[in-house]
Amino acid sequence: MGYKRDVDEIRNLGSCRVNIDGRDCGHTQGGVSAKITVTQREVPVDEYGSVPVDVVDVGTTIEVVTPLVQASLDNYALAFPTLAKILTSITLSSGRKVGTSIPNVRLVLDPLRAADTDGIVIYKAYVKDVAELGYNNDGERVIAITWGGELDEDRTEGDKVFRIFGGMS
Repeated sequence: MGYKRDVDEIRNLGSCRVNIDGRDCGHTQGGVSAKITVTQREVPVDEYGSVPVDVVDVGTTIEVVTPLVQASLDNYALAFPTLAKILTSITLSSGRKVGTSIPNVRLVLDPLRAADTDGIVIYKAYVKDVAELGYNNDGERVIAITWGGELDEDRTEGDKVFRIFGGMS
């Protein structure tokens, strides 16, 4: 078996408009960042020793962190997709069967600074992690959600997980 390696690209998008399934999630604090990881496997053969004769793409993943400042009930529901809204969105409750698929959403990140020309859309984003729900030094509640991207089999080949686009979407 050949050597496997990851090639990471970190994109600091800065201040962004975070749009989830068409809903503006409010302001961010500290900037939005994305980590794109390309995983490759080198294929060596006995005849050439450790020199690879091919490099195979194993997959490309994306991880995005969106630190949302507006700690609304809707944003908590995004951060914890296994919670259910009860009584016209006044409360969130928990409790569902283990093994239930985590809901996914369309996540669009539009950088707000004029110098930033590229944004990111993840077609089927899912919540991977939520940082501690606490207050920052100025007393604002920040919900830092880490998102991953699932494969969308209904999209065309080469455009199934995410796209980096120029300008505002």
